[in-house]
Parts: sequence; C-alpha cells; structure tokens
Amino acid sequence: MTPVAVTFDFWNTLAHEPGGLLAGLRLHALRAVMTELGGPVADAELREHLAAAGRLHHAAWTAGEIFQPEQAAEHLAEALGPGLAAAARARIATAFLDAPAAAELRLAAGVADCLRRLRGAGARLGIVCDVGLMRSPLLRAFLEREGVLELFDGWAFSDEVGCYKPAPAIFEAALAQLGVRSPADAVHVGDLRRTDVAGAAALGMRTIRYRGIADDPGPGVEADHVADHHRDVLALLAPGVA
Repeated sequence: MTPVAVTFDFWNTLAHEPGGLLAGLRLHALRAVMTELGGPVADAELREHLAAAGRLHHAAWTAGEIFQPEQAAEHLAEALGPGLAAAARARIATAFLDAPAAAELRLAAGVADCLRRLRGAGARLGIVCDVGLMRSPLLRAFLEREGVLELFDGWAFSDEVGCYKPAPAIFEAALAQLGVRSPADAVHVGDLRRTDVAGAAALGMRTIRYRGIADDPGPGVEADHVADHHRDVLALLAPGVA
C-alpha cells in the first residue's frame, strides 16, 4: 500500500554534485572578488580557507550544532579581508554564498519518474535536507530548473528549520507541511544511517536507505529497506505502479 507521505533527503538521494563542482565555483568567485578588491590571493590559500570553512561546518554538523552557510561566508570574509572595510567583506561573503547559484547538479537516476509515479499514486512528497553550505533557495531553484520542484508538497531545510537530522524537529516540520498526523504513515528515503535512517526511525517513520549514488560506510541503525535505484524505491512504496 502506498504510504500517505514520502520524504526524501536532497544530497546523494534526490541529486548529487559532480566531483569538485561547488568548490571550483567558490574558488572562481572568491578569486574574482579578491582581484577586484585589489588584493589577489593565491589559489592555494583560497583553497585552504575554503577547506577551513568546510571543516567548521562538518564539526558542527556532526555535533548537531547548526552552522549556517552565512556563518561560513562570514568566516571567509574575516579570513580573507581582515583589513578591508565592512562593505568589501560583505562582497566576499556574497561571492561565496552566490557562487553555486547556477551549479549544474545532477538528479539521481530515475528519481523524476519515481516522484511522478508516487505522486500519481496519491502520496504526498516532501524534502528533509541538511543543506551543507549551499542555501536552500538555491537547492529549490535547481529542482525547479529540473522540472521536479512542483512535485513536492512541502520541505524542511536545515537553514530554515534551524536544526539538522537526526533531530526530530526537522522531520516533524516536513510532516506538518504534508498534513501527516502519524509518522507511521510516512516513509523517509535518504542515504545516511546516522542522520536519515536514525532520525526518521526514532520518530516512527519507515525508512529506505538509498545507496545509488553513495553507499554510506558509517555505523548506525540500518533502514527497513535498502535500494540501489529509484525504480527500487518505487517498487517498495507503490508496487502496483512500478
């Protein structure tokens, strides 16, 4: 029987980044703005500052402490422009935040068909996403360009909700938008045991771990089902339309 609602993780479930794409866009943007500001910085130094911001985010994410993309931007602005005026530092921060705007991310194989068929079978669809360092409006804009944003009835992005998975609040925010009263009526599809599977299962949702892009090697509770392709997800959730 098709569940009332199905929520999907974004990164490595709905979509993924071709290797190094976002880092390359950010490097290019920061290189350009630093040159315009009159203080060109070597690429090696820029890469190290970007890596440091990434490490700050990863440490906070692992600890369950929210670290917004704007905080990474502020860190970079302070590191690259300690002697610059506030307006110049703001330009550095904006360059970092806006660099991924036109990023050509890639939808997971078969996910668009899966979403359309689930929607056609009556399921309400949502997103539960830890955004990383790319703000949620840019993630939604990508899905809109790909023609699938309209298939979702609601979403909960960490930079908007203010917490990361596995915190129950981010799942609850999505389910509330989908009009789901009982988590047992919903299924969450995601790639990570620690965040997606553990968080959804603790709330009482059923779970599918999607490993079609990356197979999580980390420890943690396993999902109710494991899927290697979105046609497998569809077969599990709506066998009559797969």
